[in-house]
Amino acid sequence: MAQVTVAYIDIGCTTLSMMACFLICILGVVSPIYRKYPSKIIVWISCLFILLGIFIYIDQTIVIIDPNSSDDNKKIKKLHKLIELLIGVTITLISNQFILFLNEVKICIYNPFQATSSSVFLFLLLLQCLLTLVMIIIPLLIVQEHYHLESDALNEFNSLASYINFGSILICTLFYIAIWIILKKNKTLQSRRLYEFKSDFVKQQFYWLFIMLAINFAFSYYNLNLQESDDFLSLKVALSLEGLFFSIFHLTQPYSYHKLLQVFFKSCQEQSYIQDIENIEDGLNTDIHNKMMPIYEKLLKTQINELVKGLVKAVFTALIMQFDHHLIELEIKRTYTFKFHLSELNESRISFNENDDIKDSIILVNTYYPNSFTTLLKQNNFNKNILEYTLELQYNYKAFEKAKESLGRSGAFFFYSQNHKLILKTVEKSEIKDFLNGRIIQYFNHLKYHKKSLIGKIYGIFKIKLMAYKTQYLVLMENSFEQMLILEHEFVIYDLKGSTVNRTSKSDESVKKDNNFKQSSHNPIILPKQISDQIKKQLMDDCKFLRDIGYMDYSLLIGICQEKPQQINNQNYRFVINEAQNTIYSFSIIDYLQTFNHFKKSEQCFKTCIRFKKKKDLSCRSPEPYCERFLNFIDSIIV
Repeated sequence: MAQVTVAYIDIGCTTLSMMACFLICILGVVSPIYRKYPSKIIVWISCLFILLGIFIYIDQTIVIIDPNSSDDNKKIKKLHKLIELLIGVTITLISNQFILFLNEVKICIYNPFQATSSSVFLFLLLLQCLLTLVMIIIPLLIVQEHYHLESDALNEFNSLASYINFGSILICTLFYIAIWIILKKNKTLQSRRLYEFKSDFVKQQFYWLFIMLAINFAFSYYNLNLQESDDFLSLKVALSLEGLFFSIFHLTQPYSYHKLLQVFFKSCQEQSYIQDIENIEDGLNTDIHNKMMPIYEKLLKTQINELVKGLVKAVFTALIMQFDHHLIELEIKRTYTFKFHLSELNESRISFNENDDIKDSIILVNTYYPNSFTTLLKQNNFNKNILEYTLELQYNYKAFEKAKESLGRSGAFFFYSQNHKLILKTVEKSEIKDFLNGRIIQYFNHLKYHKKSLIGKIYGIFKIKLMAYKTQYLVLMENSFEQMLILEHEFVIYDLKGSTVNRTSKSDESVKKDNNFKQSSHNPIILPKQISDQIKKQLMDDCKFLRDIGYMDYSLLIGICQEKPQQINNQNYRFVINEAQNTIYSFSIIDYLQTFNHFKKSEQCFKTCIRFKKKKDLSCRSPEPYCERFLNFIDSIIV
């Protein structure tokens, strides 16, 4: 009778837990903030708790139906054993969130750019599933085959899961202590606001760490003491409540309960509250913004803003030094080191008392081929005054707020200068290494002999170590849409690769893709024959150059503006005017620093073998067929 009573209590606790987790899942559906990494982790763990609740429901229902697990009903006994196993795997998955936990803390403290990429989240989930398969499922099957007894195999699995759980919590605890030490040690290198947000975030992580500790302790105790005669129902009640505690902690965040009130009781809410929530989701700066926004968002927004300002200032300072210093012809690398004051970013320093030693942050900047890039800048009418107006912090306040991650899968981070002249983009180390090892000389030679090349120009390559952040690799590029942005008229942007697989953009995306272009009224692009031939000839020369140096996956970026052609600068060779249709076109080849490496080969193999896509339709192809298909596509759309 006691077992049945505890089972009913457990079902009640599980119901509350699942309802709370379900509310978080609703937030994941309706809220933009909960739909992006790293907030997706909260929704993912809530789904695991719901799954755990379903298994506990079945398990306790079996206890109520057959409290003694009699041998007469072997089917129920086998089902009970199977559910026990599924509960164990699910709880082990939940308790082994140390993979997500470590990356969550590392990103928010160390490299905030990655925090905006959902691909990171998907990769971590895949990694977690693989580790679960290797550490739990495969050993369990081996043990089961060795003993030929289900009960022995289950006991072996329980012991193995317990050790894994204890190991995961030890890793998390040690990492947490290390983060606290590093944060305290480097507090004078950060702005006061950023330090406060980081401290709040790390404190918040302690509560999640405590929940993980409780799960590990309860489940490990349950596993190591599991016997045929004992079911440890009271521990299952505790495990059921873990999901409730986890959910309550996140649902009590100001943004969360205001958003839920908006969803369920919108008619009862004041319009000002609803507007405040919508402003937060749109990234607008309001007075209530910092009060309601989740601590994750506060930390990332502040950290990214400060990091982008520091990177832009570092690039600007290095460029000015390049203009002033005597540079050696084809000098491969030059290193600049200078002190950085956070007060220059309009952030106050940490100063808790008069005895604090306020340190200057040191920036280390490596600039590659400085003489060649400086010459390229001068050839394109850049001087120190223009660079100052383009990259100085005081002229880019609005631009810093708009700095964001690319909509593509690369996860690159973009900064557009407020006067539309330059773009600063983060890149992977491997891309820069491939470009610098032999290809860059050919790149300069191509631009030298093709003055009207449509390849988007790179004006600088930098490796920057800024304060306590991860080393960033950046390229400074021209903005090929500068003139169109100056027109202040609406224009359509198409990113074209000549492929059809995954080349359809959503309705809310500003940059359209191949399939959208084919269905639009802009297809084909009709130009005077002489201009059309010139454009095709130049695109052919550029694509063959990229093919010869081993690049693929580049895009033709086309801007189309239907306005009076008299407003455009006719001297700019990137722009083509069709006076008959009163339309302006802009052409530029972008994203061309991608070689056909083993990652791209794996992607091609996956899409052709697993997803059954035709190789000729994929954007991921080797340089030779990619170039051929790209040029054929251009020939079909420009007439």
